[in-house]
Amino acid sequence: MARQARRVSLVQGRGKDATGVGELRVRRRLRGRLLVGSRLCLRPLTEADVTKEYLGWLNDSEVTRFLEVGRQRSTHQTVRRYLTRFHGSRTDFIFAMIDRKTGRHIGNVTVNRIHRVDCTADTGLMIGRKDLWGKGYAYEAWSLVLAHAFRDLGLRKVVATVVVDNVRSLRALKKLGFHVEGVLRQERFVNGTYKDVVRLGLFSHEFEPLRGGR
Repeated sequence: MARQARRVSLVQGRGKDATGVGELRVRRRLRGRLLVGSRLCLRPLTEADVTKEYLGWLNDSEVTRFLEVGRQRSTHQTVRRYLTRFHGSRTDFIFAMIDRKTGRHIGNVTVNRIHRVDCTADTGLMIGRKDLWGKGYAYEAWSLVLAHAFRDLGLRKVVATVVVDNVRSLRALKKLGFHVEGVLRQERFVNGTYKDVVRLGLFSHEFEPLRGGR
């Protein structure tokens, strides 16, 4: 965990590249900050990110086939309504995944439903840039978010639910230390058939963070 702490820095920034800024004192609130890794930086998703390309991801059945968002067509209006859920929230956060090399937005990762008594939350992820699938970006993004969730927010456990056919996400989560806690049989309607959904859980002491590789 100590190695990951050196790799992840929280830096102040509002809409500009702050990845070269030195270490700042960590605070518990996420708004207005970046989580910085080797190839990615994560910052709060804003309405300015709702571009034509972004809407294209949300309406691409290949991108969203395992996600709730794929169940209905997305427009600027529906996405803006969705984002209001995160405005000023202390329990739900959504991050844009930014490629540090190109500065391009490549996807999102969330920390949702933070429970202050149970010290739990759930997480989800989407990579819209299909040319970047299978290249370790999901693993890095989750590693950054989980390091922050456990180290800075003081969470005890994070859970994720994944359609059984979503092999890449299952692989990334298990690599990070998640354990299968159960299977919801025929829970999600995907591509014309009902699919099982796997629930995975990770306690803070089980977390296997990014250590230089993918």
